[in-house]
Amino acid sequence: MQELSIRRRLAVLILGALVTFLVIDTTVIYQNTLQSIHVAYDRTLLASARAIGDTVKFENNKLSASLPYATLEVFEAVTRGRIVYRVSDFDGGFLSGYADLPPHNGLFPKRSPYAALASFYEDKFEDEPVRVAALLQPVYDGSSYRMVTVQVAETLELRKGLAQQALVSTLDRQVIFLMILGVLIWWLIGRGLRPISVLRRELLQREPDSLAPVTAPAPRELRPIVEALNEVMARLKRVLDSRQRFVRDASHQLRTPLAVLKAQVQNAQRGDMSPEVAFAELSQSVDRATRVANQMLALAKVAQLEDDPGGLPAETELVRVARDIAVEVSPLLAAKSIDFALDAPDDEPIIVDGHEWMLRELFRNLVSNAIRHTPIGAAMGIDIVLAGRTVLMSVWDSGPGIDAEREAKLFEPFASGDPNAGSGLGLVICRDICSAVGARLVLKNRRDVEQGAPGLRATVELSRKPDATPIDDAVRPVAGIHHSDAGRV
Repeated sequence: MQELSIRRRLAVLILGALVTFLVIDTTVIYQNTLQSIHVAYDRTLLASARAIGDTVKFENNKLSASLPYATLEVFEAVTRGRIVYRVSDFDGGFLSGYADLPPHNGLFPKRSPYAALASFYEDKFEDEPVRVAALLQPVYDGSSYRMVTVQVAETLELRKGLAQQALVSTLDRQVIFLMILGVLIWWLIGRGLRPISVLRRELLQREPDSLAPVTAPAPRELRPIVEALNEVMARLKRVLDSRQRFVRDASHQLRTPLAVLKAQVQNAQRGDMSPEVAFAELSQSVDRATRVANQMLALAKVAQLEDDPGGLPAETELVRVARDIAVEVSPLLAAKSIDFALDAPDDEPIIVDGHEWMLRELFRNLVSNAIRHTPIGAAMGIDIVLAGRTVLMSVWDSGPGIDAEREAKLFEPFASGDPNAGSGLGLVICRDICSAVGARLVLKNRRDVEQGAPGLRATVELSRKPDATPIDDAVRPVAGIHHSDAGRV
């Protein structure tokens, strides 16, 4: 089903409200008109009842009503409807007229607009609605005045016909007015929505690759939409610029090791270097190209999982991941004789928010950076600290640390501190993972080593699952395990 436009939706709502009001107003007008007609024609009924009442006599100990039928014909000619009457005796029994006319219930209003004691109501006679006037007529029975009830009923053809004529006359004017108003509303809504058309025209006239802010004047109601659209285009421009820069840098970073690799192969073929040196250089070039490719794939996978989790578990046991990564890098630790320490809890699991693959990749990149910058025979490790519902996971090393110039470029792609050792994508991956899992990454030079020895501490703040065991507000480290022999980790 096709959606209604804003213009049509507004027109339908406004005209619907007007039609509803017209129906209600028409009903009220009809009822009020009919009531006014009742007030006017009830006088005729009351006059008929008085004329009939004047004919009621009490003679020879007997009530009688001697109304000539010609009188009723005169009343019918005046009202152009059928008129019937009924006269009830002192006890409410039928005396004269039409016995099928239901007798009056005996209730009369305390205050009547007429001098006579009369009541007007609607009833049915021979399954036809009628308007009835009931009059109490005093009759002298020889000793006192007693009341007889005179009822005169009139069918409602004339009254309803007059009310319908007045209604049709009024309704004709209102329908014409509604049609004129509908056209006017349609035109006014179109003028009111013209800024949307102007905005649409400006967007359609743009170049396909234009992400410049929208500058078309907009009314107050459209300003939030225009501001949101400008913000989305600004974010999209930043993303596209970042991706273009990333693709450009990535192609350069991959082209360089491949070109070097080709030159090294040519040198080896010409015999410019010994086979041992050639194979060593070839191995380094292949490792660098492989590292760049793997990290580019990791960045793509992080972006994919962030956009579409794909049903992966959204929580991870942090200590198990840390131990697995320690075992995974143990050959690298042993190769540099690094004194590795892992402070992790033994008694309780630490469940944090985040997909396990992301956290493993985060650990792997931080630990790889720490191993690469830690001198041979120095120390590095992983600390896990609990602070309420927050888990602080730190990877520290004994490397050179970072200075102000390098710190400003740490999270730029391919801005490695050591061009010969890294691709510069590791911290970019860590930053994107932290953004995806709602964590916070902080890099600071260590201040907890003796005699001002250098070192870097990378701390990740993660959210602990609510159902985990509560921890005191005071920050406290958990029990840890230290390994001086990296080969046993």
